[in-house]
Amino acid sequence: MPARLREIANALETHTTLLDSPRTLDLEDLERRLTILDDKIHALLISNAPEEMLLKIRRDVDSQLALYRRKMKAEQLAMVEKQYVQKRLLEEFGLPRLSLYYFS
Repeated sequence: MPARLREIANALETHTTLLDSPRTLDLEDLERRLTILDDKIHALLISNAPEEMLLKIRRDVDSQLALYRRKMKAEQLAMVEKQYVQKRLLEEFGLPRLSLYYFS
């Protein structure tokens, strides 16, 4: 996993050079590129996280959503669960979200 994260970090560094470019910056394209890298990170974390960590996170999300299960559609629940798991894994591994919306 560290090698794959280094590859992602190198790609991110390459994309940051776009910010220093004198030409017009296409923010939508930059956000697309960040989303791709963010998706790669999430896939790595899901596939490499210890089973016990994932089990704890799944239990947490189940307890957090217990009150809402009857009120939400299956698609909504799946999306919220996925976002919760992704957020918690990033927190557990100390990694940031890759999106222009989260950079300050």
